[in-house]
Amino acid sequence: MKNIFLILSITTFLTGFSQKKIVKFKMTQYISYCGGAKPSPEIVTKLNAPVPYANKTLIYVSDKNKIDSTVTNAKGVLNIKLAYGTYKFFEPWKYYKQIPYGEIESNIKMDCLVLEWAKPDMQITVGKKIEYDEYKLLYPICSYRFPCLINKHLPQ
Repeated sequence: MKNIFLILSITTFLTGFSQKKIVKFKMTQYISYCGGAKPSPEIVTKLNAPVPYANKTLIYVSDKNKIDSTVTNAKGVLNIKLAYGTYKFFEPWKYYKQIPYGEIESNIKMDCLVLEWAKPDMQITVGKKIEYDEYKLLYPICSYRFPCLINKHLPQ
């Protein structure tokens, strides 16, 4: 009987420290206008409408330096179970330190790119409440707007 009580006490004690919460929210993004001519009212309306961040992979790093990944669903909903702590989310090109948007390395300021790689796209803190910063995930931005380009090929 004492052993059963001891096992139940230890289990209850350990589950109290390994609390997890389900993080679920819809992620959206906006389309960038990359054309050169002034957009029509229809295009402006479309640009102002949110688009689901659907079927996208995000890599996250916990404050304990544990790394994992997740994928949003077809409606752009992020739905994961996280232990208490702070998590930084990155798009894969940032986490794997790749050059984005099909650019070539010779057209990139590498010191600028190193800073871009270090910036999380989103941060979530899981505690009694779930807090997250305004995420910065964008529909693939116009390549000439990427801040680390040496020669920006502006639209004609």
